Amino acid sequence: MAPSTATTCRARADGRRSHLLLSVRTLVVVTIAVAIFALPVHCQSEKRLSSIQQQQQQHQYYDSEELTGGAEVIKSKIRPDTYSQDPSPSQQYEKHLQHGKQSDAVGLASTVYGEQYGDGGALLQQDQPLLDEEAQESISSGSINNHRIPQYTRAGSPVPGDVIEGKNVGNRAVGNNYHHPGNPSPASGGYAVDSAYGPHYSSQDLVQDQNYQLEFKYHDYDKMTKFLRTTSSRFPNLTALYSIGKSVQGRDLWVMVVSSSPYEHMIGKPDVKYVANMHGNEAVGRELMLHLIQYLVNSYSVDPYIRWLLDNTRIHVLPSMNPDGFEVAREGQCDGGQGRYNARGFDLNRNFPDYFKQNNKRGQPETDAVKEWTSKIQFVLSGGLHGGALVASYPFDNTPNSMFQSYTSTPSLTPDDDVFKHLALTYSRNHPTMNQGVACKAGTPTFNNGITNGAAWYPLTGGMQDFNYVWYGCMEVTLELSCCKYPPTSELPKLWEENRLSLVKFLAEAHRGVHGFVMDEHGNPIEKASLKIKGRDVGFQTTKYGEFWRILLPGVYKLEIYGDGYIPKEMDFMVVEQHPTLLNVTLHTSKRQDNTPYRQPVPHFYHHHHPQGIALAPKQPTQDPGILSSITSGFNNFVSNMFG
Repeated sequence: MAPSTATTCRARADGRRSHLLLSVRTLVVVTIAVAIFALPVHCQSEKRLSSIQQQQQQHQYYDSEELTGGAEVIKSKIRPDTYSQDPSPSQQYEKHLQHGKQSDAVGLASTVYGEQYGDGGALLQQDQPLLDEEAQESISSGSINNHRIPQYTRAGSPVPGDVIEGKNVGNRAVGNNYHHPGNPSPASGGYAVDSAYGPHYSSQDLVQDQNYQLEFKYHDYDKMTKFLRTTSSRFPNLTALYSIGKSVQGRDLWVMVVSSSPYEHMIGKPDVKYVANMHGNEAVGRELMLHLIQYLVNSYSVDPYIRWLLDNTRIHVLPSMNPDGFEVAREGQCDGGQGRYNARGFDLNRNFPDYFKQNNKRGQPETDAVKEWTSKIQFVLSGGLHGGALVASYPFDNTPNSMFQSYTSTPSLTPDDDVFKHLALTYSRNHPTMNQGVACKAGTPTFNNGITNGAAWYPLTGGMQDFNYVWYGCMEVTLELSCCKYPPTSELPKLWEENRLSLVKFLAEAHRGVHGFVMDEHGNPIEKASLKIKGRDVGFQTTKYGEFWRILLPGVYKLEIYGDGYIPKEMDFMVVEQHPTLLNVTLHTSKRQDNTPYRQPVPHFYHHHHPQGIALAPKQPTQDPGILSSITSGFNNFVSNMFG
């Protein structure tokens, strides 16, 4: 008998409910399965995020609560270069390299020359540069600059109670000295970033771009400008291009910043600089600076040492300080003065204020631009690149005693003579031939270990390296890179390979010694506090963020700190070979009994920048009268043209 209509409807409804229940059960099972499968993926993602956050935190200073012992170290801002035999940093760095040695992509091995010091810091004489174990390992493994890593050391034991860690200023981005052309900010004293060339590309995509090439040839002003703008466009995350002024004939004095923070100042990172082609016919340094820029941006992703350097240093490169002179110089001229001077006939390395003698030469646009640049950015270390000899020359260049500045003279030593010798040796000993001190040609001097005191070589008035040191506390060394001032193009590849390692290792010395912050009792940074290492009468100042740096060799020192309206202070600290020292200072406000604030004394050598120019205060000023002055000046110019 056929089922009734009611029975049929009930059966169909029961079937639909069964199918619906089955679908719901299936959906629940699938959802649970997906959740179980996604759980480890989510955990892995959280682990990766946590790892990234930990890596980011490693770039920040630890708070004072985390540093409770005098021997504690800060495991950030580490320098993969040390002369220490401490195994623990080495083991950390070796583990880092095991995750993948990408250095093989570069295909070049760096040679590291040994530096050994005996008691008292005296240099142990070596007939030939020694290749250390790390350099041998680098060569055998094909990696580049595989060096041990030192760590930052807290000064003092135990930690002084008034030393704070700068938690409110530690390693963060702040306003800088640059602004975009469409948004000028002259009140801040900034420079306009050049943005006039082509589209911006992703630096990640173009690190290995085969089209980004730089030929080994001399680049005139237009070609140099094109290369700098191309680099700025292709590597916007690593470079910034700006002009500090113009030459007599209107050519821009281009400066390129190379750093992982090119557009912004990262608190705690020192600024360093290279200045080349000051004498227009000394052309080697100009080309080496272009190749250094290319080398740094190309190596950032494949060389841990270069990555560390750019992550912790802001490198400013001025390839040509005298572009007008270069345009009239001629390739192949090893001697002479054609192109040496600027378009008005001035020697730019005789045009700066001088500590020992009054310099009455009229200021030139190129030197005025460099003086203003140096006053705006607190450079810690600087190299001036020249040609015509093979030597690293350090201050002082001038002396108070000589009327006729002879070819051979007695040294004129700075209070930081040990540091300057070390900086010069750092460059010389990483150069395959400079350290040998061989004369360029018959009749020219030999230089022991490839270094010399400037005044001992030949004194000069108005030099740039003395100005940097005395006026702004910036350690500058003059680097004479080639016996021929303007050698043939064919020699450029060899000259680059000879100087590549020295150029990099020299800049890393900015991280040697002591650095820190000066703040008030409320944790606010104190700008332009004056500091001096006791017994070393060249002072230096803090930045607007309270930062300071001083390159020092291992030893025990006393830091003197002064600030307007604050009680002066002295602090003892120690510098060790393998660990740059972090020393933070708190100054307390106070007033005298007459209710007037304390005023900071001006350190003996240090000169403050005057808004209308540099206020000269030469030591034992001497003015050569009349005809005698002319004869002396002519003799000095003759010596300069012959010997650089």
